[in-house]
Amino acid sequence: MISHPATEGSNHRGLYRWWVLFAYLGALILTQIFWYNFAPLISVLVAKYGITELTASWTILVFPLASLLASGHAGSLIDRHGYRFAIRAGLALMTAGSALRVFDRHFGLVLAGQAVIAVSVPYIVTCIANLVTDWFDPSEEARATGLCTVGIFVGIALSLFVSPVLASTLGFHSAMVLFAAAAAAWTALFAATVRQRQSAAPALAGGRTAWLPLFKNPNLAILFTFAFIAQGSYNAVTTWMEVIWRERGFPSEAAGLAGSMVIAGGIAGSFIFPAMMDRIQKARLTLLICLVPTIFLIYPFLWAHSPRQGYAWGVVLGFFELPCLAITLTVLERSAGKGQAGSASGLYWTMGNAGVLGLTVLLELLKKATSWHMSINAVILLTVVLTVLAAWLREPNRALHELEDERAISSEVAPAEIK
Repeated sequence: MISHPATEGSNHRGLYRWWVLFAYLGALILTQIFWYNFAPLISVLVAKYGITELTASWTILVFPLASLLASGHAGSLIDRHGYRFAIRAGLALMTAGSALRVFDRHFGLVLAGQAVIAVSVPYIVTCIANLVTDWFDPSEEARATGLCTVGIFVGIALSLFVSPVLASTLGFHSAMVLFAAAAAAWTALFAATVRQRQSAAPALAGGRTAWLPLFKNPNLAILFTFAFIAQGSYNAVTTWMEVIWRERGFPSEAAGLAGSMVIAGGIAGSFIFPAMMDRIQKARLTLLICLVPTIFLIYPFLWAHSPRQGYAWGVVLGFFELPCLAITLTVLERSAGKGQAGSASGLYWTMGNAGVLGLTVLLELLKKATSWHMSINAVILLTVVLTVLAAWLREPNRALHELEDERAISSEVAPAEIK
């Protein structure tokens, strides 16, 4: 039986909290491995099933669509039943979907498996803020959140590298079996070893959570808008990069490597900037330090004179741009308070995936009407907007929100301990 966090000392949970974070990182990595599993295998799917590239691409497009639809419910589920319940449910769905992909004789079954996995992702990713604040002290939260975002970036890079290697060496069917076995093994490991210290907030468990009040919080309203623009702009740049580079005579392989360089830079930055935020306790300043250089790095990265120059610009761009995810997630939790962190995170990811779908389409339409240069100029302008939004953020008052949570708890029946 798990006690309230106030009854547990830091020494008691010292080593175990790192195991919890490690187990969760494995789940985060798996979400991205499955998300981008078929990105380097589109031509394999086309040849294997006799389908078009557009049809094959739905193995990837189904993920932002599912996240857009399910993230809100995932956040509410976390606040009602706890993050451990949500992660276990997500991993169970992931295992079921990956098992469905093993029956790979028909593309419909592979796509159905991807759809089930796609639904599982929000129930895992949305738990970052809740799990971190449950096990880590306030002085370590940004750093731990940074490690979670590193897990996301590692999963993307690992998927893009490992998926084609396994498909070519083991064969497509055997690769699907191996991925399904990995999902099942990690699901069992997480369920057997990871526990939760605190229960869901009783006021939220009673069903009183709504999205509209979250928008009335100025910080949260800014962060939801930030998620829409930031995730949509990043996805637009990564989507168009290969096309822009190919039109300039660079091979597709170079564009893929450049994307990996952005992620590598982002991993390095996600170790450094969240730790800086923990040290100086200035979230807004840290976010601005990341955003201002990003404004000036997008254009030279996309219009580099050579692939090698593009790789260098990509590392620097990722170093400053990608840590914004960890920083905003930390500010989100501190602004919402523990009692609403799940719902706020769910809405954050919902807005982000809406941006992925909406801005990618809108900016591509702008390109068709004008040029690539005009579309990328629009992305740069949107990055300026992000910087202005960051400047409007208030430093979150953790003590105030924790007091509000305690008042909510005292006004309700004490929650049952989580076993």
